[in-house]
Amino acid sequence: MPRSQTQSIQRRASKSSGPLPPSVERRRRLRRERRRDQLIQAWRILVFTGSSTALAWILLSAGWTLRSIDQLQVVGSDRLGPDNVAKAGRLRFPLPLLSLKPSTLERRLMAELPVQSVTVQRRLLPPGLEVELQDRRPIAAATRSGAGGMEQGMVDREGHWMPLTVARQGEAPASAVRVQGWIPSRRSTIAKLLEQRDQLGSPLEVIHVAPDGDLSLRTASLGLVKLGSNGALLDQQLNTVVQLTRSLPAQLRGQSDTSIDLSDPSKPELQLPAKAAKKASES
Repeated sequence: MPRSQTQSIQRRASKSSGPLPPSVERRRRLRRERRRDQLIQAWRILVFTGSSTALAWILLSAGWTLRSIDQLQVVGSDRLGPDNVAKAGRLRFPLPLLSLKPSTLERRLMAELPVQSVTVQRRLLPPGLEVELQDRRPIAAATRSGAGGMEQGMVDREGHWMPLTVARQGEAPASAVRVQGWIPSRRSTIAKLLEQRDQLGSPLEVIHVAPDGDLSLRTASLGLVKLGSNGALLDQQLNTVVQLTRSLPAQLRGQSDTSIDLSDPSKPELQLPAKAAKKASES
């Protein structure tokens, strides 16, 4: 082999066994670092998953349990406490929190307690159950027609019916008003009358609802006042009640056998018994 070719081969061999170009070396280093980072990340995921699984198992098997009523917190009510909630909700201790469905307990408490709203939240750490209540306060005693006859109950300030089994867990009605013949379709009207019971110029005694929805009042001064079924006229009718309380002669007020028809509040009509009406017409 010629000497020149031998020298050329030796030079190429010396070049191939020398240091790599910086760009190649940098790519190799980056690949090694990525593999190391991926391995570290995989170990982190494995450790985190194992720790989470172990913690969940510990909590579910031992820690996440209501062991006594002391872990039941009731807020928002000044009348009802943990004992009332536990009894109404039929809670038995120890109670695994996972077995408790907040929505089911909320419906049960709404049906059994004198409350307007219930919110139930499970607490993980420390294990506990928080129940937020908004009280319903009975405003008036009430009756309604039920399957077994006339049913006794109460109504709250929004006109909602409260069975005695629920209402008796709270205080007595806030007023002496009686609601006779409560029906759902008249709830909002009853609520408005109860709200304005002290603004009629005379104490409101009875709110009577006929089966067909016709409404009547009885006040201490005027006696029976017939309002009819047109709820759109209620404000005008109540204003007329106030005016009549002030202006109606004393001898015509509060008679047990007379009534005032305000179905058309622009034309109040005093309804007398047959004998009195005949005598008035003769005179």
